[in-house]
Amino acid sequence: MSDPLPPRIRATRLLLSLVPRLIAALPQRARLALGRGLGWLMARTLKKRRQVMRANLAVAFPEWTLAAREGTIDEHFARLGAGICEGFWGWFGNLERVPEYRVIGLEHLEAARAAGRGAILNAAHVTDMELGVYFVSRHAPVHAVYRPNNNPAIDALIDQGREKHLAGLIHREDTRAMVRALRAGDVLWTAPDQNYHGKTSAFIPFFGLPAATNTAMPILARMGRAVILPYHVRRFGNRYELEIEPPIPDIPSGNDVADTQLLVERLEAEIRRHPAMYFWGHRRFKTLPQGTPTPY
Repeated sequence: MSDPLPPRIRATRLLLSLVPRLIAALPQRARLALGRGLGWLMARTLKKRRQVMRANLAVAFPEWTLAAREGTIDEHFARLGAGICEGFWGWFGNLERVPEYRVIGLEHLEAARAAGRGAILNAAHVTDMELGVYFVSRHAPVHAVYRPNNNPAIDALIDQGREKHLAGLIHREDTRAMVRALRAGDVLWTAPDQNYHGKTSAFIPFFGLPAATNTAMPILARMGRAVILPYHVRRFGNRYELEIEPPIPDIPSGNDVADTQLLVERLEAEIRRHPAMYFWGHRRFKTLPQGTPTPY
């Protein structure tokens, strides 16, 4: 029986299947070099995305010179390209040849699990996000919260790559599944740092500007009887560093906005330490209080 899909769609699926696997098979140094080249190309072609980055960095670091911001954007694109290629290794590579990494604060995760409590790894959208999920999954069963990709073929590829090392993928709207995982004592990885203007949201200062922020983490912790652990992943050259911070005392306190404010402050401190690693290409300040001028 012939394939009913148009030739163009079949060719796209073939490329999506082969290219990530070919990149994953490269030695790490070659993967990173290829990724930096990809980042160089993106920096020169994604002009609208670069404009968003300029606006975000102007909000976050108004004291910087224009040259400093442009340099950070170029470094970010290089890291973004490298992160994409390293993510392909996490999905399809030889998992017996793991890049060098270390975990700081693993005892905080182990303590929660020893007490029979679930743990929420409160992460963020950074350039090495994919490997940050993979590495921690080597130490505990991790359920990753995700938003499906708009392209079904790409979404299927991502799911295939992630599912082999995760305990589960949970749609970001499936609160019941998140609570079940936490009450079972498992780990929930989530990155709630992007613009969000839903039922569980509030305007919380982020680099001095009131940003629409998801306040669901303390709610999940309360429902799942879990602890919240701020979680960071960084790459230095060819090696990775993960940091699991201790739980912030008294979260959940019952004041979800105040609790989320503390989590945002931890994230902002991390971004100030490593600004080129953060995803500046998202319109983080898309939704603002009425009357607040948009930076875009």
